[in-house]
Amino acid sequence: MRRSLTDLGIEPIYNMKAVEQQTGISAPTLRAWERRYQLVTPRRTDSGYRLYSEQDIALLRWVRRRIDEGLTVGRIAALIDGLRAAGEPIILDDTDRSFSAEPINQAAISPEALVEPLFHALIDRNEAEADQVLDRAYALYKLPTIFKDLLSPVLIEVGEAWHRGEVLISVEHFATTYVRGRLLTLFQSYPLRPGAPLILVACAPHETHELGALMLAVLLRQDNFNVTYLGQDMPLDDLILTAKQDRPAVICLSAQSMTTAEPLHVVQDRLSREIPAPVPYFVFGGYIFDQDAELRAATPGYYLGSDTRAATITLRNLINGNGAHNGSY
Repeated sequence: MRRSLTDLGIEPIYNMKAVEQQTGISAPTLRAWERRYQLVTPRRTDSGYRLYSEQDIALLRWVRRRIDEGLTVGRIAALIDGLRAAGEPIILDDTDRSFSAEPINQAAISPEALVEPLFHALIDRNEAEADQVLDRAYALYKLPTIFKDLLSPVLIEVGEAWHRGEVLISVEHFATTYVRGRLLTLFQSYPLRPGAPLILVACAPHETHELGALMLAVLLRQDNFNVTYLGQDMPLDDLILTAKQDRPAVICLSAQSMTTAEPLHVVQDRLSREIPAPVPYFVFGGYIFDQDAELRAATPGYYLGSDTRAATITLRNLINGNGAHNGSY
């Protein structure tokens, strides 16, 4: 039987985890859709947590089905706005109103299969098409998978295409800026945790390649860490002054080359000498550390590893006082 969306309840009783299970839409995607398209407007608890109604869940499932049919989220949002403006109901079928989560056929679309479409969207500077590919990825996969198997390979491919002279530097800048914007939107969509121990995430002095550090900051905030992201090219003197003011539990710096990694060997010593106890833990990561075991061993502090999931475990162990699995000392 076909019914209208307005036939369903509006009581806000479902938390974010329940919505993920019932719709197959990941929390980061849902937050991004709320900010960009206002598809649903959840109520908030006194603690700031979102609560959704049966009507919200049914609408999101209806949106999922339209995406599976090939529509972009932007086009779906415009369709919904048009129906609402005209006073016309959104008609649901049994699948839209069934609150057992529809299984996602991940075998049909692997993250690797989305690399080429996203690559071509970026080199064509087609933001709408890139949005469509990423929105589809967010509906299918969790963030660590998207970062590792989709965004990172695409950015590498764009960079290599520029080095081969196949695309202009403007294309490489567009791709980097686009991904940076999407990551910052995700980062800012997660709630702040001001009462939790603070982690400062930044790039090493003179390091301008920030997307790896930003991806880590997003995943840490998603995992309910209290994270401040300080961006690229962080001078050590300013970092020490910031640490004196903010008293972080952990400072995390990223370096991609030997040139930008070299100054990091003094960070732990400076923290120990210049910051009153408790001294922040210093952790480091980035491409050059992933490739050079001797450099890792020569840098005092804790190496986070190339696996972002392992990195979050290491940080949680440090903050909880349990030590770390892969430190330099």
